[in-house]
Order: sequence, then structure tokens, then C-alpha cells
Amino acid sequence: MIEAFAHHQRTRGFSAQTVRRRTNTLHSFERFLAPANLGDATLAHIEEWLSTKPAARTRHAYRSDLRVFYAWAVKRNLLDTNPAALTDSIKVPKALPRPIGSEVHTALLVGSQRARRMVALELFAGLRSSEVAVLDCSDIGHGVIVVRDGKGGKDRVIPMHPVLAEMLDGIPGSGRLFTRAGRPISSSAVARVIAHQFERCGISATPHQLRHTFGTELARATNGNLVAMADLMGHSSTETTRGYTGWAANMSETIASMYDGGDAA
Repeated sequence: MIEAFAHHQRTRGFSAQTVRRRTNTLHSFERFLAPANLGDATLAHIEEWLSTKPAARTRHAYRSDLRVFYAWAVKRNLLDTNPAALTDSIKVPKALPRPIGSEVHTALLVGSQRARRMVALELFAGLRSSEVAVLDCSDIGHGVIVVRDGKGGKDRVIPMHPVLAEMLDGIPGSGRLFTRAGRPISSSAVARVIAHQFERCGISATPHQLRHTFGTELARATNGNLVAMADLMGHSSTETTRGYTGWAANMSETIASMYDGGDAA
């Protein structure tokens, strides 16, 4: 049933990353249920399993995956009930972006060309590790980077930063930019390379914070233009982008102007 669900997701056009995540969620839940199976699951089973996940964001994602799966199974008469439909919503705290400071530039100067290029793609183009892993050389050039089938199955075009253009000079005309022994690499492999690069440079940050840094700089460059930022970052909703607008170039000036010539009540 999991394989049938995955096939349905692919035919609907969901990205490989989304299909893989949902499949992994189902396999994980199935292991929790053993020796019972997914068709035996109850609301109590789901709530107990979700309670083992400490992060609200993780619980939210897993609950969403189960709701999609069980709704699909019931609609096709594979199961009689959808236990996930009865679960309570999970509130995910809104966290501010965590950009990296100027020390990030050290990661562009030392180490292998491979590692430096991965860092640059996330820092100067805001690519996710999953997007870096599948980036094709044919989508790099003419002053832009084309991201195909990004998160949510969305394509986008990102203007090429001059530093990034210089670092990517000389790449082949086609084929995956990053491979290992001639084979495609995974998003986790990209994250490991960047994490090792950070460790080598003494940078205390996660690879995803490179994207945060791109987003905050983009907010400054666009003066917090949500539509432009959402397009370049590949966000499906400007609500996701809104967290970066506090970093817009004119925000500190706006706040300071509130007190110019006035009394601090």
C-alpha cells in the first residue's frame, strides 16, 4: 500500500523529496505499529507515536503525511476509516531566521572546490541542500540559475551573484554538477559536506543557515518585498517569507524614526 501511495504521489507531480519524506514517515509509523500494520492504526496509536517526537515542527510534518496517506487510502476503499483525520492540529512556533555572520566567507576561501561551491550555492542563491544535490550544469548560465522541481514541485529562476558566477566558471555544459563515483548524491550528502566545511572553518552553524543568510540579505536588497522574495526563495506562500522582512534595510531606520523628537512613553 505504501508503494501504491508513492506511485500515486509521483503521478500527481509531487517532488521526489516530498514522496521520499512521506514514504519514510509511513515506514517509520509502520515499524512503530509492528506487529500490527497501517490498516490497524487508531487515533491513540497516532497520538502515541507523535508524542515520541520532541520537535513540534517534526510532529506537524508527520501528522500531515499521515493525513494525506489515510485520506488517499479511504478514498480508494483500501481502508474504511481515516484515524489521522481525528488528530488535533499541532502549533509550530514561529522562529526568526538565523543568518550567519561575516565569518561565513571563510568557507568560500578554504577547502575543496566542491565544498566551496556547495556553500556558495546556498549562500548566494538560497538553494536548499536537496536542490544543490540535483542541480544540473545545463541549468547554470546566462546570468541565472534555474531550479527545477524544487520544494512543492516549483521551478524558479535566480539571478547569478557575481561571486557565484566566478566560482562556477568552467563547469561542464550538462550533467549533474555534483556526483560521487559518477552517481547522483543525496541532500544529506550535501549537508554533510557543508557541515564538515563549517567545522573546518570554525563556524558554528547549520547548513540551512546559509539559506537564512541569503533570505535576510534578500530582504535588505528588496526592502522587504514579499512577492519578490517568495519567488526567489521558492516559498509557496508569502507568509513563510514574512519572517525575513524584519531584516529589511530600512527597518532599523523605521523603528528609530518612531522616537525622533518624541517622548518614550
